[in-house]
Amino acid sequence: MAKLNEQEIRVMLEHFRLGKATDEEIALLETWYLTYQEEGAENPGMAERLAAVDLVWAKLENEHRPVKRIAKWWSVAAAAILVLSVGGYFVWQAVQVPAITVSQLAGSKKDIAPGTNKATLTIAGSGTLVLDSTRKGIEVHSGGLTYDDSTRINAGLTADTKMLTLQTPNGGTYKLVLPDGSIAWLNAASRLVFPSTFRGQKQREVELTGEAYFEVAKNKAVPFIVKSRGQQVQVLGTHFNIKSYEDEPVTRTTLLEGSVRVNSTLLEPGQQAEKTAAGVYVVTADIDEVMGWKNNYIVFQDEKIENIMRKISRWYDVEVVYEGELPTDDFGGRVNKRAYVSQVLKKLELTNKVHFKIAGRRIIVTK
Repeated sequence: MAKLNEQEIRVMLEHFRLGKATDEEIALLETWYLTYQEEGAENPGMAERLAAVDLVWAKLENEHRPVKRIAKWWSVAAAAILVLSVGGYFVWQAVQVPAITVSQLAGSKKDIAPGTNKATLTIAGSGTLVLDSTRKGIEVHSGGLTYDDSTRINAGLTADTKMLTLQTPNGGTYKLVLPDGSIAWLNAASRLVFPSTFRGQKQREVELTGEAYFEVAKNKAVPFIVKSRGQQVQVLGTHFNIKSYEDEPVTRTTLLEGSVRVNSTLLEPGQQAEKTAAGVYVVTADIDEVMGWKNNYIVFQDEKIENIMRKISRWYDVEVVYEGELPTDDFGGRVNKRAYVSQVLKKLELTNKVHFKIAGRRIIVTK
């Protein structure tokens, strides 16, 4: 994307205010918002930028009044200026929203919808693209970038090797076909860094933060390496899942097919490597639970409420807080990922071991 000058930005923002913005201007402004940084200011990370947008949307949705699409876009763009002009710090006064029960939330306009296909793609030295949410994924190949339906993406990707970053926000998933034909599905709040080509390299190396399921194209001469928090997974061709969120105490690598080596530990199909500060431990994997997110389910098998609420927080893009004593029981269940948040919470409440109150996009957990 060509760099927008100040006058062009002012004109487009004025078009937003007047309700005259074209679809092209909307796309340009959104991309500018995600890539702009003030001269000399600290560049905020993508997670912080997207979190800022999420807070703005949450406030708009909680004002209980009709808001035209153009007004929402204007508010997001204006908020972006505030966010970035202070060097990446976003300050928003908390909106006082009355807390309601799960029963009151169910079927109301306040119920929180599940995540969708959404992601950004950052090309080193070129900027960040907001990917089409009506598509499920992108493909990177010698001819450039395309969506999964072969629609070309005009990103200015050259033959030179560049580092790319595919990132999903809370409430987003996306599929990626890598230059060698390997496939990665990214779960919510995840990031995968990879080169635009593996040509001439001795190994195919990518770096993951968050969670992804991989189906790796076989190439015995060029091993596939996934680096994540405190570990390195090496494969030649296989199917496996890595869960490596920064807010999770354990990094889990689960093998479904083939073989992988986690640091110096070799896994067999059906096994899971649990990486902690103390080392790597191998356990029998619960494949249904591990692959639930990929198979369009939220699955919790004998899990503590904190683990479950981290999944809910990422998929529904909500804040979770706890009041009083935490439930100590384990919970089990399965809910379709397309369910609204009230349906998930109601299933947990049926155990009578945990209860919830909801205030806007904040879920309050009580025993």
